[in-house]
Amino acid sequence: MSEPDRSIIRRRRGRRALLTACAVAAGLGASAAGLTTAAGASTLETIELPDRAGEVPQQWLPYPGPPRANVLLPDGYDPSHTYPLVVLLHGFGDDYRGWAAPAQGDIVHTAAGLNAIVVMPEGGRGWYADWWNGGNRGAPSWESYLLDQVVPQILERYPVRPERRYHAIVGVSMGGLGAAYLGGRLPGFFGSVGVFSGFVDTQRLVLPDLMALVSGGWLGDVEGPADGFYATGHNPSRVAGNLAHSRVFLTAGDGTADSRGFADLAELLVGGVEEAALLRPMTDTYAAALSAAGVPATYEPTHGLHGWTYFRDQLRRAIAWGLFAPVGDQPTSWASDTVATRGRLWDLAYQFAPAPNGVVRFQRDGARLQVTGATTSVTITTAGGCVQQAALPADLTIPTAPCP
Repeated sequence: MSEPDRSIIRRRRGRRALLTACAVAAGLGASAAGLTTAAGASTLETIELPDRAGEVPQQWLPYPGPPRANVLLPDGYDPSHTYPLVVLLHGFGDDYRGWAAPAQGDIVHTAAGLNAIVVMPEGGRGWYADWWNGGNRGAPSWESYLLDQVVPQILERYPVRPERRYHAIVGVSMGGLGAAYLGGRLPGFFGSVGVFSGFVDTQRLVLPDLMALVSGGWLGDVEGPADGFYATGHNPSRVAGNLAHSRVFLTAGDGTADSRGFADLAELLVGGVEEAALLRPMTDTYAAALSAAGVPATYEPTHGLHGWTYFRDQLRRAIAWGLFAPVGDQPTSWASDTVATRGRLWDLAYQFAPAPNGVVRFQRDGARLQVTGATTSVTITTAGGCVQQAALPADLTIPTAPCP
């Protein structure tokens, strides 16, 4: 983990008691109705995670804002101890309540015994992306919300272990896309990624246009033209190498029911077709892309439908796989592709001006950093406070010591 990320955790400890008191006073830490278990057992609570920079305007939320999250605290939770973190993303058509609802994700029982803090944030119908909006970018900015607001605010509120191996991001369907993509946007924080029947090859046929239309936008609003650089940079199967130093778990069904059965005819018929015709082929493509990029991935294809009956089991399988196994904290060599205007890669923060007009490749080898692939300039800030600015293509030497 980079030094800025560690400093967030240190500052959090000094503020935790005040934040908790304020949350209770404001009603933000109130438990979701009927979902809090007995004292000493796991506890499910609903909190607000404001979009402090206005990333998610009200029109994109299914309830009066600010955005919310459900948080499952482990059995015997003690705020004086630190815990692993799981960020659990919902699919399209659900919201932050989906994984917690007893008839859907039933997280209290599905994740029973998991000694971790599980955060289920709001993702709306936004595909966990900062929308293209005809090239203007801007709101809704779901990826910026998750990375710039959700993660830091969770570290402020809860006692999370600092090591990268103890941070996992997982999700189902649209949430699988979010986990795969956001895990690569913040590789120095998330050590493990779990993708359940994920929407992980987003440039198939006319899917980018459909993503916008079903989400309430216009053609191309989410990711731009299907063959454009912005869509490529948001397609997990095209930027699989961003997870080269992460552990990845994949699973998807084949569209057939097994002994687990099905909840209703809609899950059997619609969920069967969706899994067989769309999500399983996407996962096959993504698994091949991860393998080609040398990413340590575990792929467990199974029977199954696209529905909660099988989503719950997929999460259980990821937990059994091990979400917190060892990973390296700071590789000396890495590569990453991005179309984001700003972000963090390991111990380096970057900012482009203007926004990239192509997929940008960062390539680091020891102290050498090469940045190529677009017409723009980049500002790099190290964990030690050193700042360098250069036009692309750039070939920089990263200082090893802090700057004054």
